[in-house]
Amino acid sequence: MEISRPRLAVFEALQVAASGAFNDEMRRSFLTDGTNLELAALEMDSLANMEFCISIELSTGITLLPAQLAEFATTDAIERCIAETLKEATGGSG
Repeated sequence: MEISRPRLAVFEALQVAASGAFNDEMRRSFLTDGTNLELAALEMDSLANMEFCISIELSTGITLLPAQLAEFATTDAIERCIAETLKEATGGSG
């Protein structure tokens, strides 16, 4: 199974920002089963939110603000945002 660039970016950001809450079982289900995680359940503090956003920007070039994380609320919503932004940036050839 090939993992999309947006999902991989979110996965890597979660490993950086929520390493304690993002346990081995969650990692497996996130990558292999496509599990959608509620960000609030990961109990990331403001520093972790910033680390998450920085990780997303470093891996995709897309700026995501910590305040936006509350709006998105789930990993699937963040993935969709990344995918749509990448598609727009490449003229629809995502």
